[in-house]
Amino acid sequence: MKNPYDLLNDTQINVDEYEKVELSQAEKDRLLHTLQTSIQPRKKKTRKSLIAAAVALVMVSPVMLSNEHVWASLSKAGNQIEQFFNKPDNQFTGYKQKIEQVVTDQNVAVILNELMLDDGQILLSLNVNATQLDKLALGAGKNSPISPGELIVKIDDVTFANSARSIQLEDQKTEDGSWNYLYTFDLNSIDTDGDGVNDKDNFQILDDYMNSDKDYDVNITFNTMEYEKKNGVHSGKYSDSFGQIKGNWTFQTTVNGKNIKSDTDVYYVDKEINIKEKDVEGVLKIEEVRVSPISLKIHYTFEYTKGSQMETNVDLLIENEKGRRLTGSATGTGTDTLSTMDIDIPLEDDIKQIKITPTLSDYESESSKDLKDKAFEVKLQK
Repeated sequence: MKNPYDLLNDTQINVDEYEKVELSQAEKDRLLHTLQTSIQPRKKKTRKSLIAAAVALVMVSPVMLSNEHVWASLSKAGNQIEQFFNKPDNQFTGYKQKIEQVVTDQNVAVILNELMLDDGQILLSLNVNATQLDKLALGAGKNSPISPGELIVKIDDVTFANSARSIQLEDQKTEDGSWNYLYTFDLNSIDTDGDGVNDKDNFQILDDYMNSDKDYDVNITFNTMEYEKKNGVHSGKYSDSFGQIKGNWTFQTTVNGKNIKSDTDVYYVDKEINIKEKDVEGVLKIEEVRVSPISLKIHYTFEYTKGSQMETNVDLLIENEKGRRLTGSATGTGTDTLSTMDIDIPLEDDIKQIKITPTLSDYESESSKDLKDKAFEVKLQK
């Protein structure tokens, strides 16, 4: 049976079909803590995500294309990664690389336009073209995008499978009716036994594995493309609403982590905060803050000595030096008495300092509390 968190990670939502619902802060905090990944939309863009369902389709051999005729026929497909961060074109030059490979399977052409290795994640600029696909026969909605689905990444002899992912859809229409995506895939856990499930956590690819002077072979394989069914029933069962195209879209390239590794700063916080509130007590440990040119990451744990994770969530409020709240996604694992979390915040501006404030969210009362007396600052300038 598929991990229920994976089903949540892969849920596709068409916001145009739903009424706007205002959530309380406690509900927002609970969703952030529960989901293994959250879809972070580009400013003024539509929030999109995906869900997978098993659909039996005839397999055909994938075809890789790279000649000029193919590129001309596919129009100007694929955005620069910077556009999804609201940054000037080519600002990530030196960290990203152009791939410009096309793989076609099941009448779906996928272009891997750009690839960028970041601290603990890999980012892919993709274009998906399904103009040759019979969406009516498939049961897909006429305007439903075909989206990249399950991914396996192999860097030399290390495999990353079933990882948390986020997918941003560029909602500006392309000339040829295709879709542009930014696909972000976590590299914090690895699959050591080849069963398709990560089984070793807290893996730091830049610190633990990559040598700055070496080029590493990279194999990127999408096993599915996903879509929303035309007459799907929103029953809560994902297969009633969404479908999956099984295939093989594999890309090969190399990556060098020299630049991103040298420009990623690690600030060892090693902060222990004793929390003693009415319904929850325990020790909050914040180990480090990692800042790359692309993202800011914070790893922390909370060990409960009173109460439990199911009753009260301990989270972190992150603000920059101007007091603006920084939002991102959170992934983690835990038990009733121990929560282990990683916060990942995309960076749109340079940050000189952050303020970290522990927050408590009570699920039963749907209330939240910022522990301002426990707040502290971390300077991010070396």
